[in-house]
Amino acid sequence: MILAADTMQAATVICEAAIPKGTLKAKLKAKKKVVIGTVAGDIHDIGKSIVASVLSANGFEVYDLGRDLPTETFVEKIRELEPDVVGASALLTFTMDGQKKLVEGLKEAGLRDKVKVIVGGAPVNQAWAERIGADAYAENAATAVTKVKELTGLQF
Repeated sequence: MILAADTMQAATVICEAAIPKGTLKAKLKAKKKVVIGTVAGDIHDIGKSIVASVLSANGFEVYDLGRDLPTETFVEKIRELEPDVVGASALLTFTMDGQKKLVEGLKEAGLRDKVKVIVGGAPVNQAWAERIGADAYAENAATAVTKVKELTGLQF
């Protein structure tokens, strides 16, 4: 599994390098920022990395924070970067609570009204997103792009 994750990360770098720069970015009126990461307790990031790459290929300025991230790290980066959207991934059922803690942490920090929240991961679904107060749920990278475009008001 670890070898597969390492291989995927290496392939992602190669794929990103092959995407012509500025192809879709020119279509963005103002560059939209997305902060993305895997919540605390979860080291699985293949899906999150694919989503980050596809968002980047679609013209978004993506800040991939990595994996096993406490809410505080998300909050600090959101304060620093002022993104339009934050994406939180959880692959394990018992780490889904990290997505809920993120939404709560954004409220406590006074940032919830300033950033849209999208969640995803194998055990996550629309009902969970609604239950925790996230703005959107995406089951795969293609859906994530569509949802992030909707959240940021982009249509192209």
